[in-house]
Amino acid sequence: MRYVEIDFFRGIALIMMLISNFVTDLQYFAGYDQYQMFWRMFALLTASMFVFISGVSAWMSHFHASMSKFLKRFFRLFGLGLAITVFTKIFLEEGTIYFGVLHFLAIAGLLAIPFLKFGPYNLFLAIPFFAGKFLVEGLHSENLLLLPLGITPVPFFTFDYFPVFPWFGVFLLGVGTGAVFYPDGVRRFDFIFPENPVSGMVSALGRHTLEIYLIHQPVFASLLLLYLGNLPGVKIL
Repeated sequence: MRYVEIDFFRGIALIMMLISNFVTDLQYFAGYDQYQMFWRMFALLTASMFVFISGVSAWMSHFHASMSKFLKRFFRLFGLGLAITVFTKIFLEEGTIYFGVLHFLAIAGLLAIPFLKFGPYNLFLAIPFFAGKFLVEGLHSENLLLLPLGITPVPFFTFDYFPVFPWFGVFLLGVGTGAVFYPDGVRRFDFIFPENPVSGMVSALGRHTLEIYLIHQPVFASLLLLYLGNLPGVKIL
């Protein structure tokens, strides 16, 4: 069952992501350097909203999703994530995305399975994953297989990075919140959602986040290429 408020807030997060990523492109390709702190906080808030809502959706979907559907979703998202890894490795001089949001959401969907039975207690089970960030942030390794844990080489630069510590904590907060407000996958509160063209459009965007996510950067790159005539740091172009 889909609830319009979840699609709406996912749509808001998507719009914020489009803004944040376009600003990042301006910073990297066009040298935009204004309001750095603001945009870093904006990007953090955007990513947190996106992962949190994904956790809520994971809670909602597990009531009618079989293990095969969980596995299918994992292979789909992780496969797309690997495609992005290959693409960025080929076309960017730096910043290859080894473990971005799609890789993370694929892994998180499987990691969450044993946690789903704890329902609202996931609000507390999220804490160790936040604390884990402080345990691993001083650790470094050249082994890229440790990137999902937050253990990176030195130096390390990427455009998109969502390690399990702390991001799975954010995901579990979404799972726990979903359990509080949608026990058994059904809304437990009365909710009147305003129906107007704007909210309808935002909700529609929220139903197509993956498709929009996959095409938005090629669109942004094309627009900047038309404006700048060249994209520094991009191979071939």
